[in-house]
Amino acid sequence: MSHSKACCSLPPVVSDYKYIGDMDKVDDLSVYTVGPKDAKKAVLVFYDIFGYHPNAYQFCDILAKHCGWRVIMPDFLHGDYATMELMGDMPKFLEWIGRVGSIEAVTPDVERSVKYLKEGGVDAAALVGFCWGAKIAVQLTSTIPFFVGASLVHPSFVDVKDAEKAGAPILALPSKDEPDMTEYMEVLSKKPFGKQCKHVRFDDMVHGFCAARGDYTDKLNAQRATEAIQLTANFFSECFKIKESSL
Repeated sequence: MSHSKACCSLPPVVSDYKYIGDMDKVDDLSVYTVGPKDAKKAVLVFYDIFGYHPNAYQFCDILAKHCGWRVIMPDFLHGDYATMELMGDMPKFLEWIGRVGSIEAVTPDVERSVKYLKEGGVDAAALVGFCWGAKIAVQLTSTIPFFVGASLVHPSFVDVKDAEKAGAPILALPSKDEPDMTEYMEVLSKKPFGKQCKHVRFDDMVHGFCAARGDYTDKLNAQRATEAIQLTANFFSECFKIKESSL
């Protein structure tokens, strides 16, 4: 599968990363924000179930610094993050994710985040979803037109029904631990924006390689995470261009 031509020159990820943005507040919602305050385009990021993590911050910072977008990562789980103990109890884990991480649970915070971006002058945004957030991201494209595309990075809870409802171009970046997404992409291909959708598997990486489970001190992991960020940057650039051309 061919890669998109690079539109941004992105540096490789590094370990022991310290974020460069700021924490803001929207009512009781904490929001990590980075990038130009006057940017007209933005990216909203859903971290994985382990919440704020250096790897997730770095993903945000690279997109903001090298692509000129405003990037925000709201604390959708409000500090109630997964633990290894919780992960070891599947019934309890599923109850937890349904309570704090369902589309119904996060939509009010998403709507507040959209308002926050619009009040800052943003006219269009894209979505990045790690893990559980990938499922939420594709679902949001069907309900909030403000989002012009979504990058699904090592997605969890992959369901073809989500593809059927998708309302914007989708970039799927599954790892070796995710199911085959051929049928998912075939459904997307039948959409009016089907030709814009892309699918790149990272079969040499484990689930979470771009987020909390990634080991950025490992050369291959760092390289592949950088590739995932580059693909996401290229994809969003095209999504924003298509949005502008339709106005």
